[in-house]
Amino acid sequence: MPGWLTLPLLIDLILIGMALEAGWLIWRHRRAGASGLPPFLLHIMSGLLLLVAAKLALRSIDFQIVASVLGLAGIIHFMDLKLSGAFEPFQSKNALPHPHRAEK
Repeated sequence: MPGWLTLPLLIDLILIGMALEAGWLIWRHRRAGASGLPPFLLHIMSGLLLLVAAKLALRSIDFQIVASVLGLAGIIHFMDLKLSGAFEPFQSKNALPHPHRAEK
C-alpha cells in the first residue's frame, strides 16, 4: 500500500462516499414524490457509525465512547430490521397483525 494511503484516510474516503450516497438517496426519494426519509438510509447510518467507531478505536479514543457509538449502530440496525419486517417469520402464528402492514 502506498505510504500516503493510511487506514484512517481510507475510512474518511468511504465516509465521504457514504454521505454522497445518502444525499443521492434522499434526492431520489424526494424526486419520486415520497415523503419522509428513504428506508435504506438506516442501513447507511448503521454502517457509517461502525466506520466512525473503527476510526475512533484507531485513534485510541476512550473505550466507553467507542462502545457507545457501536451501541448506537446496533440500535439503528435493530430499528432497520424491525421496520423491514425481518422479524415477521419468527412471530407466532397467533400473534396480532402489525397495524402498519397489510394482511396477505
